[in-house]
Amino acid sequence: MKIYAVVGTAQQTIIADSVQYNPAENEVLMKSERPEEDYVAKADGTWEIDKTPQLDALTAEYRAEKANLCEVYTTASMQGDTETTQSVAADMADLDAWYDEEYQKIEGSVE
Repeated sequence: MKIYAVVGTAQQTIIADSVQYNPAENEVLMKSERPEEDYVAKADGTWEIDKTPQLDALTAEYRAEKANLCEVYTTASMQGDTETTQSVAADMADLDAWYDEEYQKIEGSVE
């Protein structure tokens, strides 16, 4: 049995060894069958957990918080409240650092 998969997806094609198969340009011969639905094919023929849902959720949370902080910053700036603008600017820097750290945790998770 041979297993081909489309790189970056969970799509796999299982064929008998005796069948001639012409893989598409973005398909690779896999070393094993897909372990679970949430795994995607890598170009080296191995499977990894699909991190897209986690990264999408993290990015959505980051963007919502960033938008909130931007709104507070703009309001404070329009009112001439430099203390608040400085505080919010620091909060934005902290948020950026948090996002980068969380992103790396997800990207570095076990494959």
